[in-house]
Amino acid sequence: MPFAEFGRTEVPAPRTERSAEDLAPKAEKLSLRTTRPAPGVIVIEAAGILDMNSATQFAEAVRAHLTAATRTAVLDLSGLSFLSTDGVVVLMEAGHRALMRQANLVLVSQNRIVDRLLGILDITDRFTYASTADAAISAADATPALGEPVSRL
Repeated sequence: MPFAEFGRTEVPAPRTERSAEDLAPKAEKLSLRTTRPAPGVIVIEAAGILDMNSATQFAEAVRAHLTAATRTAVLDLSGLSFLSTDGVVVLMEAGHRALMRQANLVLVSQNRIVDRLLGILDITDRFTYASTADAAISAADATPALGEPVSRL
């Protein structure tokens, strides 16, 4: 027996064929939920993975809802399990778009993954933050003029 020289006499069980798809970890897809809790206020909640495969979907949602009628856009990123630089580019574009429309853009993160990447890229000062979407909405309701930034909550 060929295995006897290694101290084994049993024959290993045959391997079942598995595809690369079976072996790859199951990717969490990006899910987006949009609400309008008040006139002129939009909340986009993102959960899952925001990477090069889903950045376009996220960008299109932000563009579609960040209109002239939007006074405050809240991007709730607390449900993200991954954020790539492609997602950060979308955030930067959203910030620019909001500025051009004299709207407030507020990020809700409370998420180490998001906070760490924005910190590493040294761009945390380019965004306004809130601890929750409700806090961002309350601050937006208290904002008297268009384009006036919401304070760090």
